[in-house]
Amino acid sequence: MSVNKIDANFLKRHGQYAWSDISVFESIDSTSTWVKSQSESQVVCLAEHQTAGRGRHGHQWQSPNAENIYLSLSWQFDGQPEHLSLLSLWVGVIVAEALADAGLSGHGIKWPNDIYWQQQKMGGILLETSNLASMIVIGIGLNVNMQHDNSIDQPWVSLNQAMGQAVDRNHILLGLLDKLHAGLSAFASMSVSELKQQWQKWDLIRDRKVSFLDRENKLVGDALGVDDSGQLQVRLESGEMKSFGTTISKVRW
Repeated sequence: MSVNKIDANFLKRHGQYAWSDISVFESIDSTSTWVKSQSESQVVCLAEHQTAGRGRHGHQWQSPNAENIYLSLSWQFDGQPEHLSLLSLWVGVIVAEALADAGLSGHGIKWPNDIYWQQQKMGGILLETSNLASMIVIGIGLNVNMQHDNSIDQPWVSLNQAMGQAVDRNHILLGLLDKLHAGLSAFASMSVSELKQQWQKWDLIRDRKVSFLDRENKLVGDALGVDDSGQLQVRLESGEMKSFGTTISKVRW
């Protein structure tokens, strides 16, 4: 079967917005590490394969060759540091909307920004600060045409499986990059209430019973959405209402 390679020229030629640069590597340690080494904003890095891709909490992001999307970009962030958690939620919304535009249905976001379809993970997002002032690096991993990977220790699904058809990564990337540029540009002028309203449309765990680890302590409660800082609100079994940040892990519902 022929492999559909990522084509930087196609993305530059047909994209609605002009990024500072779009670089595609056959293999790289990490797209986010490469972007951190650059001195410009709006630099995009894509790779067919990563040897050291990373997710939240230091987990390795599995990166089989020429099957998925491994994308990182730099963006100038002039907001308050406490707003980064809201931006993290917003990037999840952008990705979910881009997938809907591509024809996917039945998907949503597990707090803070994992993309799921029928309780199977399709993608993940990681925001990191850069060595440059006010610059952030956004990393996105998306299962597109992956068929097998025994090293993944949780239920997962690829976009082509969910859509029941072959998927052209270049067309997915074209829509995703356009959506990211427009959405990130709009973030500075968005109110917290507007962002939360957009987030709620995709929130998979709101009003559901959830379990999670908070610094190795397992907690159970009812998810109530997010607060104004983007933290997960939970009514614990004790009746106590608490907000939790990204230190929690293994959120299940």
